[in-house]
Amino acid sequence: MSVGETIDRRVTPDGHEVALVKRGDEFEIVYDGTFLMASDCRRSERALAELAFAPLSQRDDVSVLVGGLGMGHTLRAVLDAPGVVRVDVAEISDAVVEWNRQHFGALNGDALADPRVHLHVADLATFIKQVRYTPIEEVKDGWLAMLLDVDNGPSWTTRPQNEPLYSDEGIARLETALRPGGVLAVWSAQREVEFLRRLHARMVNVAELAVPVDVGGKSSLDYVYRGRRPPEPRAGGTKGSKIAQA
Repeated sequence: MSVGETIDRRVTPDGHEVALVKRGDEFEIVYDGTFLMASDCRRSERALAELAFAPLSQRDDVSVLVGGLGMGHTLRAVLDAPGVVRVDVAEISDAVVEWNRQHFGALNGDALADPRVHLHVADLATFIKQVRYTPIEEVKDGWLAMLLDVDNGPSWTTRPQNEPLYSDEGIARLETALRPGGVLAVWSAQREVEFLRRLHARMVNVAELAVPVDVGGKSSLDYVYRGRRPPEPRAGGTKGSKIAQA
């Protein structure tokens, strides 16, 4: 592996250090001295989007909330999915947003410049709570898909404040932010059996997918998880709404 050059280093508002490292033509983001992500690792991010949108493949009105911008790979995969009309992105780090605009555009097809994208520099949980009290008109009834790539996994969070997202109560809050029939998908760097159990307890169409990846020359597995908010029941056995049939 080539020697990396640190081209930017920041301290987050809660006291953590995040750095951008360049190795040859590739970039890495390092969080508190620990590798977080690399620009050449994109396969599982695409798998996250594919798993999320599989139940929505016939829709042409898909609104999406992406939690965590990263290097824009997940956002790019979302924008490339058919039927996507709006994407809200919640990213807590100003540095990550700046790096996307300055360095990662060539990697993700200038995803942030897509007119469907609406960027919110905010903590994901705080953003969802804010929208509950001050709704965004275009998604006042909730998003149809929510993709979370904010941590290394439900039990391997980058910050303690994210842990409640993956609890029973947290899943309930995320589900409430979805339209009936909407999909929640979560990326993880390791298998999360307990989180899978929580999804099964509350949601439908639950799925777990192991994705082979190569990180730093070593083979590994990433995991993506999906759960779906139950569609609205069909009233009186008659043909339901488009949402109910999703």
